[in-house]
Amino acid sequence: MKMRNRNLYASVTLILIFVIGFASDVVALNYSFSFITNEEIVWKCNTCDINKMNNLFGDNWSNGGFFENLGQGKRMKWQVNTTKVNSTSLSATFNIWVWKNEDNWGSYDYITEFSHLKDPSQYALNSNLSIALPFVPFWLPIPVSIYIGELKLNSRYDVDNRVLPTINVQFSKGFLEPSFPSEKVFIIAIYNYDGILSSFKLYTIGNVVIIDISFESIPIYVVPSTIGLIGAFFIAIIIYIKKKRKNQSINTSK
Repeated sequence: MKMRNRNLYASVTLILIFVIGFASDVVALNYSFSFITNEEIVWKCNTCDINKMNNLFGDNWSNGGFFENLGQGKRMKWQVNTTKVNSTSLSATFNIWVWKNEDNWGSYDYITEFSHLKDPSQYALNSNLSIALPFVPFWLPIPVSIYIGELKLNSRYDVDNRVLPTINVQFSKGFLEPSFPSEKVFIIAIYNYDGILSSFKLYTIGNVVIIDISFESIPIYVVPSTIGLIGAFFIAIIIYIKKKRKNQSINTSK
């Protein structure tokens, strides 16, 4: 994506955060998806120290889940299959190709559904995003900065939504099992303004990077649709503010 588009996203999101902060007592936002059916999302593994991962998490860490078959230089692809919204949640199913070196993807490996609560404030206090590798989601509802700011995560997580939507995580030795991880590990997950994981780093004390994953590409047609969604959010916020103020005026006059 071009730098000017990134700057536009950053500017619009900062303004959006300011407006939400100004109207903190306004009704919750309607969170949504940034992607559409059949859209493809690709990540690339830039660094993967397999021996160190074996030491940290045991020999089976790459046998399933998001890290199945992970290795340096490999890529993973998701294709949006369906999206669904109900009164309490946002869910999407994806065709997933696990990490591989080949450019010819062939048939997908499996289909998986992921969901998030429609209202992030409804998550339980001191909750975990995940207790399995990679411990953070690969996508979140938008506007993502506001969504993660409303999560009630436990002390392992540190959310920074001021500029780049970022989730920092740290796990102590023996968090998963008595022997795993074998030492303290840290994760920094950065999301783009479409709610897609754009950078993931797992590292140990001394900033020794063990895994480095980055978002590879985004189709150009997503840019105008994302800008349109952001515009819709602004309109929704204005309506919320006016409605709230009107209700407050009615209550005061009674």
